[in-house]
Order: sequence, then structure tokens, then C-alpha cells
Amino acid sequence: MRAMPMQRKQRVVLGIIAGVVSPLLSQFAAAEPASGTINYQSKSGPILIKAANVYLLKGPDAASGKTIRQLVVAPADMSAKLQSCATLSCVSGNLTEGMTVDFDAGPRLNYWVVANGQKVQYSGTAKPDETLNLTTDSADQLAGTLTIDDSKADGAKVDIKFDAKTAKVFSK
Repeated sequence: MRAMPMQRKQRVVLGIIAGVVSPLLSQFAAAEPASGTINYQSKSGPILIKAANVYLLKGPDAASGKTIRQLVVAPADMSAKLQSCATLSCVSGNLTEGMTVDFDAGPRLNYWVVANGQKVQYSGTAKPDETLNLTTDSADQLAGTLTIDDSKADGAKVDIKFDAKTAKVFSK
């Protein structure tokens, strides 16, 4: 067997490293920036959550098993926590302040607002055509604004701008 020139060996090694590392990096649940607020009038007083990070996740819905897209909005970076989750339902367990919004689970958006270490929770549904203005709606990216006002029903008032690419896909 003839020896390969050094430059060719380096290219081969770099190609192998890139082939191994690239899929790992694409599976990392990285935060995308978000802006806006989530307001909720709890029994103990007003709660204001400032949206800073957003994640687009995919996985099976707990009720139907159908694959859905879930938007997770949080004031703090949850990348490491999301990366450690093996299931989509694990994400909710790790969200202590923020909001989840389920897309593709039915004709309405299902949402959950959580604050104060999950001591305050509110869930509701919203009509997409009245609350959602998407500039991008693809299998791997959601971008636009979400505006929900359920405050008259003692619910949340949400005004968030986001642009999220798929951060993680769950198989269970």
C-alpha cells in the first residue's frame, strides 16, 4: 500500500471528523431569540414573563401519538435541559417559567403558561387565525407573532415575536 501525502491524509481525517461531529451539532437544542411578554394575573398578584428564548421541537403528542410541533418560550436559556430530555413531555417538566404552544395537535393552538417554579399554571386554547401571524410556516421553521388575550377569562395575555428553527426532534 502506497503512503498518502500528508495533505490528503489531513483532508481524510477532517472529513471523518466533520461526518461525525455535524450530526451531533445539528441535534443540539439551541435557543433562538424571541421578544415580547407573557402577562398573567395570578391570585397572588401580576406575573410578567419576558420572552427571550424560543425553541421549536417536534415529537409525538401525549394524547394522540401524532407528531406535533411545539414552540417553547422562556426567559432563560434552556438548551442544556432540553438536550438532556429524551421525551417531548420532559420539556414541560423542565419549564419553570414561560410558555409552550402546540401546533398540529388539532384545529386550535393548545398553550400552557407557567411561572414561579410551576406553582402558577394556566392552560388554554386559541384560534390560529385570530392569534397567530406567521411569516414562515414550514416543517422545520416557524416565525411570526403570537398575540393571545384571555385576560377577561382570568387567563394569560401574550404578545410574542419569534423565529425558531427545529431545535430537537423526539421519537417518544
